[in-house]
Amino acid sequence: MRRKTEARFLAGIALAALICAAARAETPAETEVRARSRAVAAAEGRLDADAVAPFWADDAVVHFAGAQPLVGRDAIHKMYAATFPKLKSFRGETAELHVAASGDIAWEIGRTFSTRAEPPDAKEGSGKYLLVWRKDADGVWRIAACAATANPNP
Repeated sequence: MRRKTEARFLAGIALAALICAAARAETPAETEVRARSRAVAAAEGRLDADAVAPFWADDAVVHFAGAQPLVGRDAIHKMYAATFPKLKSFRGETAELHVAASGDIAWEIGRTFSTRAEPPDAKEGSGKYLLVWRKDADGVWRIAACAATANPNP
């Protein structure tokens, strides 16, 4: 009986080792994009439109449900500058991040949470987003496209 228990234990250890060995290490591109994603989320969390703008490509496009597309970093910056003063809080959470095999395009799926500044007892709203990151000619990862929608209010 003891040998069967030991054999099962060793088999379990071997299986765990195989699973760990099969786990893929994060690529340098994934590490770079994750760092950029955390940095833009931090700037958004501070409600700092000027700090957010450089994360966007010059020719970036943003699609919000029911609105005309925002095209270009300047238009996106203006949107942040107009929206942030109306908010008490904003935060984004990455759910998934994938980098293309080419190493120059990535996409991020996540959730947003925000609270309006008025009324004072405003409830937190939520939404979802899809970002497309592009490694620009200068080697910097920037957001090339975004589609975002609000979740229905409960």
